[in-house]
Amino acid sequence: MPSLGEYYVNQFGAEGTYGLGSIFPGVIALIALVWMTSLSLLVWRAAPKEMDNRFIAILLIAEGLKASYMIPSLLPADHFDWWWLSQYTILFRGLIFQTAHIVSILMYLCFPIYFRVNILKFLYRPALQKHAWYVPLILTTAYMGIQILQNNPAHVTQNFAFIECSAVGAAPTLEVVVGSQIPIMDDLMTSIGTCEGVYSFPIANGGEIGFLLVALSYLISILALFVMRTSMKEYNKTDNPDTSKSLTSRSLYIGFLGKVIGTTLFFLMLFFITPMLNPIEDGPNLFVDSYTVAIMEATLQGKLFGYSMIVNGYLLSLPIAFEAMMFVHAMMKDTVFGIDERLRKTFSTAILTGAGAILFLIGSEAVEGLLPFPGVVGGVLLGGTILLVRKPIVGIADRFSGRILVSSYSETEATYLESYTAAMQDNIVTEQERVMLNTLAKSLQISEEKVAEIEQGYNEDSTSEEEVSTPPAADTQWTDEQGHTWLRRPDGSTFWWNGTDWQQV
Repeated sequence: MPSLGEYYVNQFGAEGTYGLGSIFPGVIALIALVWMTSLSLLVWRAAPKEMDNRFIAILLIAEGLKASYMIPSLLPADHFDWWWLSQYTILFRGLIFQTAHIVSILMYLCFPIYFRVNILKFLYRPALQKHAWYVPLILTTAYMGIQILQNNPAHVTQNFAFIECSAVGAAPTLEVVVGSQIPIMDDLMTSIGTCEGVYSFPIANGGEIGFLLVALSYLISILALFVMRTSMKEYNKTDNPDTSKSLTSRSLYIGFLGKVIGTTLFFLMLFFITPMLNPIEDGPNLFVDSYTVAIMEATLQGKLFGYSMIVNGYLLSLPIAFEAMMFVHAMMKDTVFGIDERLRKTFSTAILTGAGAILFLIGSEAVEGLLPFPGVVGGVLLGGTILLVRKPIVGIADRFSGRILVSSYSETEATYLESYTAAMQDNIVTEQERVMLNTLAKSLQISEEKVAEIEQGYNEDSTSEEEVSTPPAADTQWTDEQGHTWLRRPDGSTFWWNGTDWQQV
């Protein structure tokens, strides 16, 4: 059995795909959990008496626990000798994962309670909003408690064991850690026959409902996607469009859209692309086959199969993290100053890091196959090139994130807006004021495009306020004591009615 140090050294080597196969997915899952928990506290503390903030705060916790599915990969959970440690983190793939999914599914169904949709307007009631934010949590906790007490095989792991191959040519052995040895374990050992390498992997049964909950959550997310799109349109169609609520629905809509797209890719990978790439025909299952392929002679198909298994792990966490980011943007854009800028920077950094990791992996494989020196050198060279083109990539990511996360002004941008507002008190910006504004923009490092956007937004808002506060003047009509009818236009001109037509005086 390798030591913990040897395990991490191997994972960060070529055999472990430089940590991309297990360590980094686990790190991302852990970061997602901490990040979403922090965002949940932020949303709650920003407006603790607002029921929709409480609703989103609880939902963020559930989403964070769902995204933490890959945390067990931080530990050598595929080795029997480390079971004493991994048995706790493995709960993130079992009961915790199931509980979080049930809570989020029930809360998805509650969205019409907090975000008005005409066809479901009977749900948009303060009486329901007062309780809907905590009822799903209570119901799920009670339900899961009953399932655990009854040891329901749909929710609770019944049998868990490790199949060990200690040497090439040896017969596989079985180490049971939960329950007992069952026929599917014997069948898998028979299918392996003689060990072709040294490895260990877990096999279990029970708790299969977790996958069904993923599928159900996916379907409910599609429903919520249409609900939020309808809500967004209805807020815009009214006589007095509610821009703030429309933007809130838009952010929630984009969040669900990102999750639906990501989960769709996950299912396509899991059921179609990954099985097509599997070089082992009639293998026991994809998980076991990935161990077998790893010890086989490297082929292009085998490498693509291994990478597809890696991608599946990322697709479990990243779409949920994106969805959570949009949920926070929806609730906090009018509450926490500069939240848009912070979320955009986080999103852009994630894109930059992901691009660097992909280039590193491509470079490693390309150099290893074409040149005599180690593949990691090529990974560093190709992955490092992203630093040379950092600005263009960040610029593209910023523009993309700006379209997704509708801009609210940061602290520096708000400072410029205050100065521009003062200059526009007389509705004119003099040459001297323009010089001062340009100097201020440069000192605050605000681009010319952003300056134009801020000024245009202020001008449009000012025009709208004038239109609302100064309604168009109407004609004035009256009849004097002699019975003559008079008319005065808004421009001051006066007319009298001669019985046939208006005559100007």
